[in-house]
Amino acid sequence: MRRPSRLADLALIVTLTAVYFVAGKLGLQVALVNASASAVWAPTGIALAALLLLGFRVWPGILLGAFLVNLTTTGGIPSSIGIAAGNALEALAGAWLVLRFANGRRAFERPRDFFKYVILAGLLSTAVSATIGVTSICLGGSAHWADFRSIWLTWWLGDLGGALIVAPPLILWASNPRPAWNRWQVLEGALLLGLIGLVGEAVFAQRLVPQLSRDPLSFLCIPFLVWTAFRFDQRLTATAALGLSGIATWGTLGGSGPFMRDDPNDSLLLLQAFMAVTVLMSLSLAAAVSESRRARQALEAQAAELARSNADLEQFAYAASHDLKEPLRAVTSFVQLLARRYKGRLDNDADEFIQYAVEGTSRMATMVDDLLEYSRAGRHHEPFQPTDSGEALTRALANLALVIKESRAVVTSEGLPRVNGDALELAIVFQNLIGNAIKFRGEEPPQVHVSALRERRRWLFSVRDNGIGIDPAHRERIFALFQRLHGRDRYPGSGIGLTICKKIVERHGGSIWASSTPGIGSTFYFTLPLAEHGGERG
Repeated sequence: MRRPSRLADLALIVTLTAVYFVAGKLGLQVALVNASASAVWAPTGIALAALLLLGFRVWPGILLGAFLVNLTTTGGIPSSIGIAAGNALEALAGAWLVLRFANGRRAFERPRDFFKYVILAGLLSTAVSATIGVTSICLGGSAHWADFRSIWLTWWLGDLGGALIVAPPLILWASNPRPAWNRWQVLEGALLLGLIGLVGEAVFAQRLVPQLSRDPLSFLCIPFLVWTAFRFDQRLTATAALGLSGIATWGTLGGSGPFMRDDPNDSLLLLQAFMAVTVLMSLSLAAAVSESRRARQALEAQAAELARSNADLEQFAYAASHDLKEPLRAVTSFVQLLARRYKGRLDNDADEFIQYAVEGTSRMATMVDDLLEYSRAGRHHEPFQPTDSGEALTRALANLALVIKESRAVVTSEGLPRVNGDALELAIVFQNLIGNAIKFRGEEPPQVHVSALRERRRWLFSVRDNGIGIDPAHRERIFALFQRLHGRDRYPGSGIGLTICKKIVERHGGSIWASSTPGIGSTFYFTLPLAEHGGERG
């Protein structure tokens, strides 16, 4: 059972050795400062991607590939062993650090993980190969110790470019090779890659527009990479950066582009530094956009689930309260019949107990009716339309006419505008707020004033009274379901009116709150959106 696995591992190691060897020989074609040090070194990215995707079992392929590359270049066995050991150790250290601290192959999904990847795999682990490699060739006599610094910098920047430019697209496409793009996204992606290629050719290769030679126009590439990061994901962004890097390297080696210097190796070093910063910017931006997109999708899913849950809860409340009405009506009727028929025929305790039962069933019937009203509040599915809030107030006052007359209340209003909403539900809000103002009155006859003030894209309504006021500690509690601050013997009701107001106002996209001074009065505020065709006053 173990033999097929070993054969598969051997095949992977041989394949990685061959790929590493070919990439290494290509990279050493531009080894300008030393035969073993190149400013363009893709094998670092290939090795890192291989370990992250295939596991640490393929590390011998890196060691063997690096050894063969240098052996066929300089012929020195000791220095080739040292270089190969440094390259393998670099890949192992980089992969381990990324797996341990930067979320492994998913390091490109979040900006903080990508920054860790840049530091660990791009800056730190590459120093291992550069240090061991340059030391090996100096000990082997292939380089002078006086050139250690310049060779080390070239080596390190080449490996840094491989880790930041080559590894990301390999890891990203291998991890998720099938992007869910529609036809238009595919066309847009192809257009973006084409534009990046054209801009890269114009800025770095300069075959199409030779007069741009040496003009500092490298910044022209950045907007297209930003466009890719915003419109697509990390895969296409990394691919675009890799393609741009290839065009820029080809152009710089051909003697053109904004980074040309007298020393060709200096030109490549400047280019690698520019590309490293560009990739850092574009991939971190792509990761941030992707993370934001995932968070938005999760939030939308949660909102949809919450809406379904609320709808189910409202339907349950409606069904439960509706189904309770019939048996409760029967219980209430029989208890009232018992009270009428047997009052005075039993002892005083029995009469008192029956009276408690009558009062309890009556309160329960009221609560069921209120629960039904609450479940129906905000259930209208008609689209909002411009509505005269003054007319909604008039309807509410008509419903409260008897209560207003009996309490000798005075209700005034001013500046009520047209708003975007549901006329029936707005009347319910006014009716509950004014009804509460009359119910919770003081010694003086109730005085209620309704007004509105425009605030940018909304109207701020206020309902002010001269009632008993509300303790500041209870201002939030009053909007909760069935919450009461006073006894039923003094102020009847179930405590659901303000809850209904809150539900309706929030359905309209507004908010409701209260300010109050105990013994002086209260003011309830709520906001509503402007009418679609202006917010003129009614």
